[in-house]
Amino acid sequence: MTFKIINALRIISLIVLTLVFFIAYAGLPEQVLVLLNNDGSPTRYVDKDYFFYGSLLVLLVTNLLFYVLANLLAKSVTKQAAVSSRYILSLSIIVNIFFSVALTFMAILNGQENFDYDSFAPFIYLSLGLFIVWLLAYLFSLAKLKKNV
Repeated sequence: MTFKIINALRIISLIVLTLVFFIAYAGLPEQVLVLLNNDGSPTRYVDKDYFFYGSLLVLLVTNLLFYVLANLLAKSVTKQAAVSSRYILSLSIIVNIFFSVALTFMAILNGQENFDYDSFAPFIYLSLGLFIVWLLAYLFSLAKLKKNV
């Protein structure tokens, strides 16, 4: 049951990530700003098509790796592998949230409006906080499993 809930949430995160990806891409200029120096001045631009295909490749490969690894572990007979499989799928949800936040930031960075980038920092920290909670829950589950064995 837990596996089905996590898988449903993973699919929802993929749908949201896809929507954010296409909305962010639609608002990007032909030359996408991808790097700022310490002063906040633009340093590096990339063609919009390269940004699109590069981002798409990273998103697809990352999600495919999580999915394949989780399915390989799910087919194992050990309890540790089953627990790890669920946690890897839940990690893919967190990574998709991070990618969504990063793509939103790229869209804001390349937008025409003036924006206070410091107010966007909590969203980046939210992804980091979710990862720390995930890591602690995973370690707790493994410790609990070892204790019961």
